[in-house]
Amino acid sequence: MEEIAVTKQERYEMILDSVIQLISEEKLNGNSKLYSENQLAKKLGVSRAHVREVYSALSIFGVLESRQGEGTFLNNLNENMAYKVFFIMLFNGSVNVDQIMDIRRIVEVGVAERAALNRTEKDVLELNECIKEMRNCDNGNRLSFLDNKLHSIIGRSCGNPMLVSLSNIISGVVIRAIREHWNYIIQEKHNAVKHMTFEQHKELVDSIANKKPYIAKVVAQEHLEFVVESLQRFRKQQN
Repeated sequence: MEEIAVTKQERYEMILDSVIQLISEEKLNGNSKLYSENQLAKKLGVSRAHVREVYSALSIFGVLESRQGEGTFLNNLNENMAYKVFFIMLFNGSVNVDQIMDIRRIVEVGVAERAALNRTEKDVLELNECIKEMRNCDNGNRLSFLDNKLHSIIGRSCGNPMLVSLSNIISGVVIRAIREHWNYIIQEKHNAVKHMTFEQHKELVDSIANKKPYIAKVVAQEHLEFVVESLQRFRKQQN
């Protein structure tokens, strides 16, 4: 029977799938020891060199740590590294801004609702400071920074560490689109769009400050729909 050829990429994926399965089945967490390169190579029937390459790549991204004389260990996952991987996916064509905005609509609506339930007085103070500066700002780059900062504070306010990380990763990836959008609004003097964007942000902050989760959810949904439509108009004029 003819043996089916397996590409190097398929071998790497098989090794990576095995590592993920091992982490899942044995419920491993930060500082847990994994199979050695030799052990995993024998278990999968692949060369040690292939396992070493996968382990090395995962080490670069901060997922694994190799300790001399001790073995290979699972690290606590680094949010910054997750964001960088997502960023690479965006710019090599694996995902696009529309897909990320779709994720943002799903995640940030729930985050806003949770933030209205769990925000602290410190969160409210920071959100209001952000809104105050946004009101009188006419610099696109500064407005994009404040926009991203405001959504990061809302993410942090939700009280769920997983949602906070996911929200931060998404906001980090879309910052370029946000910057282009705000610069377009300022340069073309689209005062009505600027006013609407600001008012939506203020209404969102007020609903969170007043602990109105349903209103926060609705406003977040409306705001993100408005941003998506505005970005689409911006792109059409750019083409």
